[in-house]
Amino acid sequence: MRYDVATPEGEKMLEKYARALAKMMDKAQIAESDPKSWTFQWYTHAVAGSIQNEINRVYQNVPASDPKRLLALATWSTCQAHGMNGLPQEERMFLPWHRMYVYYFERIIRSVLGDQTFTLPYWDYTTPGKRAIPKQFRMPNDPLYKVLYRANRNNGENQRAEVNEGQTIDLDRPTTPLTLAVLGNPKYESDEAGTGFNEELDGNLHGAVHVLTGNPQNMGSPSWAARDPIFWLHHCNIDRLWAAWNAGGRKNPEGTFLTQSVAFADENGQRVEATVRDFVDLEKIKVGTYRYDKLPPVPPIPAVAADEAVATNAPVTIFARQTQPQPVRLEVSGATSVPLTSIAVPIATHVENASGRSIFLLLQNLNAAVQPNVLYNVFLDFPNSPGTTPVGQINFFDSTGAQPQGGRTSSRRFTFDVTQLMRSSAAIGTPSVRLVADGQAVASANATVGSVALARR
Repeated sequence: MRYDVATPEGEKMLEKYARALAKMMDKAQIAESDPKSWTFQWYTHAVAGSIQNEINRVYQNVPASDPKRLLALATWSTCQAHGMNGLPQEERMFLPWHRMYVYYFERIIRSVLGDQTFTLPYWDYTTPGKRAIPKQFRMPNDPLYKVLYRANRNNGENQRAEVNEGQTIDLDRPTTPLTLAVLGNPKYESDEAGTGFNEELDGNLHGAVHVLTGNPQNMGSPSWAARDPIFWLHHCNIDRLWAAWNAGGRKNPEGTFLTQSVAFADENGQRVEATVRDFVDLEKIKVGTYRYDKLPPVPPIPAVAADEAVATNAPVTIFARQTQPQPVRLEVSGATSVPLTSIAVPIATHVENASGRSIFLLLQNLNAAVQPNVLYNVFLDFPNSPGTTPVGQINFFDSTGAQPQGGRTSSRRFTFDVTQLMRSSAAIGTPSVRLVADGQAVASANATVGSVALARR
């Protein structure tokens, strides 16, 4: 059973977690070259720098045929959802890859402790009152818990939280992204117009927690995130939300998705091939069972009207896009306005033609030179009627194109259902999109949104 870290059971597990990490981080007890080491586990997610340079450093004077060296080559920087190590980005693997990663990490900790009762606790930040990182992660001088501390979490600069001082990571702002809205998404995979549960969870809640917790040399970057011990409690909670979504009757993909496999190191330092089929259902998992002490409720699947069912399979039609075709560069602070131009006919006509269909705001191909370390609230402004409530938020956690592992252009996108807003306001005229930094962005971020459009389906 995996427990909320705020419960007595969760705190007991956190004590064990700290004892295990002290051993894993001590090179005199567990060498970096050992798959049980903290470095090896961190680097499985992503290497902060050149993989080959780190392989040569960690395995210096070790022959190329050494099994541990070969295992590192096979497993380091293999997070498929982030497209690390020059690998193709495969977004739908976000949830299963991290479930596998957390699962084998948990088994490694049991082995390090010699305690098969250990389970990884989770950080339930979607519950008000639990949005500060647990106090045990903020104790740099404590003999036991100092291993959980990282100095380079957000420190209050640029209107961010002082995370290590116990402030809530969202500063209790009314526009908090730390909600369970994603559980209402009925489908796993995305399509042209809408993000599915997997991508929405990855890009929105998951990415926001990373950015709100740490800077680009900490939780704010895929290359550094797994170095922070809070990373694992964060991803344990993300996995819990997937379990809740499935428990609420939602279905995972089938077909080739289930046959995909990834290499990991197990608790014996051996290579294992983890297959998605064996990890998608916690009740039927073949490689071991675990459950969560509680799952949040999932909204019932809504009945779909006949015309909506047809619309689900209808082609996506973009009917308005940014007036200027070049990528939109976001301001370091304050607002960036993006005028839209309706295609061919007035915007109200497009909305009338979308009767019985959904209307989406699409923000695609996000990119930044470095992580801006802020969120951006997204508004739709109509002539003489500016938006007062954001339709959503975006972040750039996984949108830095110059990845040290080989590089890629980000394909991160965000979609927001604006059907009701467009139907109630389109008569006013063509809207513009306003993106407002929720704080002060890193000056060198050069954050851009490649395209902004309205579409119907």
